[in-house]
Amino acid sequence: MKQTNSNTWLLDSIDELRSRAKSSDRGKQKYRFHCPLCGDEGHHSKRTDGAFDEAKGVGHCFCCGANFMAAKWKYKPSSEQMKQKPEISLGSYPSSIMAYLKQRGIKPETMHRLGVGWAELPADTPDGKKTFMAFRFMEQGVVYNVQYKSPDKEFRFEKGCRIIPYNIDAVLGADTVYITEGMMDTAVLVQCGYESVISLPNGCGTRMSCFDPYREHFSGVRIVYAGDTDEKGNEKRKEVAKYFAENEFYYVDWMGGKDANDVLLAEGEDAVRRCMENVCEQMPVGVATIDDEVEAFRELVDNGVPRFPGIKLHGFAHLVRFEPGRLMVISGFPGAGKSSFADYLMMSLAVQQGWKAAVYSPEKYPMSLHYYELGQILMGREMSVKNFTPQALDRGFRFLRENIFHISEENNSIEDILASATQLVRQKGIRVLLIDPFNYIELPVLSGANDTQKISYVLKRMVDFGHKEKVLVILVAHPKKPQTEGKGSLQSQLPSLYDIAGSADFYNKCDYGLILQRERRDEYTKAAPLTWIHVLKIRFRHLGQIGKRAFGFDNTCGRFVGTEDDNMTLHDRDRNDWSYREAEQQQINFDAAPTADDTADWKDGDPF
Repeated sequence: MKQTNSNTWLLDSIDELRSRAKSSDRGKQKYRFHCPLCGDEGHHSKRTDGAFDEAKGVGHCFCCGANFMAAKWKYKPSSEQMKQKPEISLGSYPSSIMAYLKQRGIKPETMHRLGVGWAELPADTPDGKKTFMAFRFMEQGVVYNVQYKSPDKEFRFEKGCRIIPYNIDAVLGADTVYITEGMMDTAVLVQCGYESVISLPNGCGTRMSCFDPYREHFSGVRIVYAGDTDEKGNEKRKEVAKYFAENEFYYVDWMGGKDANDVLLAEGEDAVRRCMENVCEQMPVGVATIDDEVEAFRELVDNGVPRFPGIKLHGFAHLVRFEPGRLMVISGFPGAGKSSFADYLMMSLAVQQGWKAAVYSPEKYPMSLHYYELGQILMGREMSVKNFTPQALDRGFRFLRENIFHISEENNSIEDILASATQLVRQKGIRVLLIDPFNYIELPVLSGANDTQKISYVLKRMVDFGHKEKVLVILVAHPKKPQTEGKGSLQSQLPSLYDIAGSADFYNKCDYGLILQRERRDEYTKAAPLTWIHVLKIRFRHLGQIGKRAFGFDNTCGRFVGTEDDNMTLHDRDRNDWSYREAEQQQINFDAAPTADDTADWKDGDPF
């Protein structure tokens, strides 16, 4: 018995532990044993703290923590062993394979050392066959599968056979295990002097479950991932690191090359060894450093935080500036104008910024009526033949067709809604997703979760979608039932973001939190009502500021109107045809210096 690392011992023979087996376990494949390291110490002399599995050849002492591995043991093949062994030659390679190995810089003796054979398999060629290298997937001398690779890179696996890591026996007794993405890279590392090298059986397509039977083999082992450095390879490296989260994990930077074979061909074996001896530490899964965002960070250092656009609504630009990738929650009691304001925001961003939008709005039924209302916002008045020429109506129709896309109300799960929105990002380039209202989304079935936890999950999916696709998500959500008794009229009450029915996460997870409140200016003259927009949450300073402002609502066109001064007189109404003035609207410079309105002094945190 010899020590291979700090807590692993390689047995010369299983008899070393079998003779120490618990008397009642003798003759069994799995048994408890008297530890040869700590079992002879005083009070441990009669204890059997170890457990050994002869089928796997591994054991562990639960007292001193030592691991035991058998160098050789009697192995009984499982039913998954290959039923039909192919005719594989282990002799000299034919000329086509020799030429391929020379092209890849790999010596034939390296391949023979790994037990790589060759075979002729049926193929669509003039003579009906093709020569393949045969990589045998073996465990303790038993062949479980074979991958065939031809010099022209055709791959075949034996069907119906067990998939195991390539060269898995190299793990036994090793302090460090090197994992490659393919068998040819395994051959390169073996040729360069590294012994404990294994390979993913199917490259980036490998399921990590193929390692499940061998988890004990990797206990306390240092792992170096020597895979490809392209995008797919980096993603696979993270997956492998996550699987081996309990191990010390490193990866190889091939210094500009894609993999070990690239470096071998470009600079030789010494260059491969230099890369292997200067490995990089893999951060734990889910942990990042500034190096992961170095380009974006330098952009901020050089140019500052970008100034994102507002919309052309007098008195609103200093409160909210819109950044794709954020979540905006709009709430308020019934009749406050939540849906009208959400539609107005969406159309303003579509016209002024060119941000196409997807809409999930089952309440706005039928869809044609909702498009009609959006057309009214776009055109500045009722979209009808009485008000516009056929050419103008066609222009408005084209704008709606090219910029606003409805997601069917049949998609009532968050997964279906976001799947449709993702396709629209790819195909149409949308930058806004409007969901109105939240309560039409069917909560997912999550085992053991209550409604609050399900709502949190749905909101998290929206946030993740926005971040990944760089889409502004606007969510309209209803507050819980108001308490009017002894608290005045509904219009006089102001809900908070915490009052949204179902969960406090509507406040916690949003980047912008807006509450709308509508009140009448004069009960006797029946003057147009004002809508107060209370901005109760802004996650970052560059997105705006907390405050409130009153706005009028123009029923003629569905647009909101800013207020002029402390007396809250309405600013000039905008009833222009936005579809006609689209080119002019695109020239608005939202990055210009703030106007006097944007920088006006506030009174107790409010502009009035």
